[in-house]
Amino acid sequence: MRYEKNCTKIGGLKKRGGAVRTQKTRKVFTMLLACFFCFGLSTTAFAASECQDTITVNEAGATETYIGDYASESIFKSEQDTITVNEPGAIETYIGDYSTKRSFTPELETITPNEPDATNYLARATYTLSNVSKPISYNLFKPVSDYVAYPGTVSVSKGVTTTVTASVTGGGGVDVAFLKTNISGTIGSSAAFTTTQTISYPTTKGYKGRIILRYYQEQYTYDVTKLGVKYAGSAFTEAHDQYYALQQVAL
Repeated sequence: MRYEKNCTKIGGLKKRGGAVRTQKTRKVFTMLLACFFCFGLSTTAFAASECQDTITVNEAGATETYIGDYASESIFKSEQDTITVNEPGAIETYIGDYSTKRSFTPELETITPNEPDATNYLARATYTLSNVSKPISYNLFKPVSDYVAYPGTVSVSKGVTTTVTASVTGGGGVDVAFLKTNISGTIGSSAAFTTTQTISYPTTKGYKGRIILRYYQEQYTYDVTKLGVKYAGSAFTEAHDQYYALQQVAL
């Protein structure tokens, strides 16, 4: 009986010891789960932070205005882009620059008349410029010959002169000299291009062709304030970067 009691006690101790170990195991397992859970949350947050953070590089002090997504379209992005004027349906072949250039400012464009200042009875009024735009570049052309149909050859003789003017419009009658000083030195200056040799080129079958003079000009827009009144103005610069080309259209 003593032995059985002892065995019973020992068995009871074993049971209690097993229960204690089970409780400890559960506590450790619970702690491990909590650690894994916290680690998982922190890893997810770190990963989300790594993926979602964006580093934006800006021009110092600049402001931006959203335009839109036009990646697949051709849009006019800057005033400095070149606007090319073409003959509808025409194809062009570059020939080259065979000209001499003479620049001049027409007398009538040198000084345009201003209204007198009625208050101070001055012959000329003073004016100020504002809102001067960046130049817009134009690639323009002028015909130098008539059309000649295939199988003919189009040609221009030596000594033929083509004059390109630089118009100045609006602006309340502002002096061109004033615009030259304050915007661009070639505003209002005309240019005369004279061929230095005879230019000949055969036309293509099914087409008629002519010789043209290609050139570039820049246009500025601005406001002129005179006697308290604001006028909108526009002015072209002198033609430059000229060359001759064969322009052909289908018959």
